Amino acid sequence: MTDDSETVIEAYDDGHRIVREARNRPDAYHFDGPGGRIASFELPEAARLYADLYAITDGFDESQTGRRGVPPRIAGADEEIRMTYLAVRLSIAYAAAAFEVDEPVVRDAVNAVHERAATLRSRSDESG
Repeated sequence: MTDDSETVIEAYDDGHRIVREARNRPDAYHFDGPGGRIASFELPEAARLYADLYAITDGFDESQTGRRGVPPRIAGADEEIRMTYLAVRLSIAYAAAAFEVDEPVVRDAVNAVHERAATLRSRSDESG
């Protein structure tokens, strides 16, 4: 925990974590790393999905990408990762339109990313 208004709700072996910030308005959920806050979300599910993307890609840098830009590591990744990034940063509907697919295709990509991250983390747990 960092202070009375923040609670760690998930911690990862690599030093990253998801933190819930209690506020007067709806709570915020942050994905933090050893160097500080990386991204903030309104929903814990979005923070977890972002953490999964971060783990699968071995990290990425969003600085100077703008509101609708995509970090180079995401742009060069496979389609599931690119779709999921747009879904978590903008919306499932936006990702579906960008890839000219139906929303269930994007949801399948999101689920696949969750599964890939879970597999990656379980391998890490076994070796560590």
